[in-house]
Amino acid sequence: MEMNRNMCISGGRLKDIKTAWGNLVKAADVDDVRFHDLRHTFASNLVMAGVDLNTVRELLGHSDIKMTLRCAHLATEHKAAAVELLVAAL
Repeated sequence: MEMNRNMCISGGRLKDIKTAWGNLVKAADVDDVRFHDLRHTFASNLVMAGVDLNTVRELLGHSDIKMTLRCAHLATEHKAAAVELLVAAL
């Protein structure tokens, strides 16, 4: 399926995010990707960039920090770098 590029740049009103997302996933030939996964990626990238959890919580619209902690997954490299900071300080 070929996507109409004008759909993204025409300034038209988006009527159904599920249809738009389904078309994007199909055009990208990607499996097992949900729209909600983007929120997790957004949260994780913010945390790994050094943004504090309360700010991430506010950006995601969470009322409870526990939900933010569930969304913000750290990459293995980021965890290893944190441990290296401790080792260097000793």
